[in-house]
Amino acid sequence: MMRLLVLLSCLLCTGMLYSPGAAAQGSIIVETLHSRALRGNRIGDTPDRKITVHLPASYGRDSARRYPVVYLLHGATSDPKEWLDGTYQGLDLGVAVDRLAGQAEYIVVMPMADNRFGGSFYVNSAAFGRWEDFIAKELVRFVDANFRTLPVRQSRGLAGQSMGGFGALYLAGRHADTFGHVYAMSPCCLGFVGDLAMDGERWRHEPRGWLRAMAMAFAPDTLRDVDTAPPPLPFVAGPDGRIRQVAAIVQAWQRYLPLNQLAHDPSPYRRLCSIALDAGLQDEIPSVTLGAAAFSQELERAGIARTFEEFTGTHTDHTRERFETSVLPFFARVLATQDQPGACKRK
Repeated sequence: MMRLLVLLSCLLCTGMLYSPGAAAQGSIIVETLHSRALRGNRIGDTPDRKITVHLPASYGRDSARRYPVVYLLHGATSDPKEWLDGTYQGLDLGVAVDRLAGQAEYIVVMPMADNRFGGSFYVNSAAFGRWEDFIAKELVRFVDANFRTLPVRQSRGLAGQSMGGFGALYLAGRHADTFGHVYAMSPCCLGFVGDLAMDGERWRHEPRGWLRAMAMAFAPDTLRDVDTAPPPLPFVAGPDGRIRQVAAIVQAWQRYLPLNQLAHDPSPYRRLCSIALDAGLQDEIPSVTLGAAAFSQELERAGIARTFEEFTGTHTDHTRERFETSVLPFFARVLATQDQPGACKRK
């Protein structure tokens, strides 16, 4: 009897014995990827980027199986670890993904994109480096080379929150040959709407926080003094208090803003297999809710299928709920059959 109790204790300690309803546990791996695209950026940011990877529970057991991949982009002044350490209402993303294993298993890749200005915005930037190339090219190649993936666009998804939601929609619209699915959570900065409209109050003050990071990311090559010079803004307040437009900067920003990108040429978004986005009705940043709604309406105008949900909540107070009830199930659903020929009909 004593030997049986000792054996049971060992099994419980090693996780070999669990209840039928318990989800098998996946694993977290942290890698470092040296990026050629980020070398020589003007802020002296390291090109060695931390990559956090969640592997499904079956990954170590089934050595012949290949998996879809979801690339998950964090927001400004954030870090992928915040999705794992309970920062958002106790969210542990790994546990949440494991619970969906019965529907579909996929790898989740979370690159670290923070910098001393608060974020890269995932674009090719004169100041911050070529983040678009890093995510859409180098990172995808690295993951496909080092993990057992399904290396086709219909088996790759992009997701992101806030700045990451912006990045997901921006990159999906420029790399529909690489990514097939996109989900943007409370995406910021999609267009000149709300507080980012020409008459927005933000333009009356020196840019701070995420707006300063955004302005730095979009700044033209002529900006040399990245530490002390104010980044060029599309709208500025004159001595009389009236806000005027700086046409050259407006045009420069419009090349990055997903809402303008979509209105100018919807064909890349039409090629995506699936598109989803959401926004909180009480978001503290007006351009988030208004921008997401405008993006959804522009997709509808272009005849592109999408899922858009406005929920009761602010910018991050429902993050755990959104991941567990919407984002992760969305990818479990759309990726479940994407390894089948012809699964994504959009070309």
